Amino acid sequence: MIYALRVPRAASKTYPADKGPNFIDVTAYTPEMQKAYELFTRKCSRCHTVARPINSTFTPEEWRKYVYKMMRKPGSGLTPKTAEEIIKFLIYDSEHRGKKPK
Repeated sequence: MIYALRVPRAASKTYPADKGPNFIDVTAYTPEMQKAYELFTRKCSRCHTVARPINSTFTPEEWRKYVYKMMRKPGSGLTPKTAEEIIKFLIYDSEHRGKKPK
């Protein structure tokens, strides 16, 4: 069992979206969405860079599937309630920053 704890983790994959900006200026967003942004950055950065979702251009349904997929990963710290808040933020952000879904 101790050996399993010492095995180095595999290097995480890098995606093109990881190379873009890793923050969003949310000062013009509603207070509710600013709060959701803080939740988003805190939870999503546990498993990957926040640049990955920030620079992705998913449709609302793709965001829902993606976040629920992430919720099922061990250690994500996501609950259905926090996942819904993050999904609402990602959809709001994609509509307000003008990112076009793929």
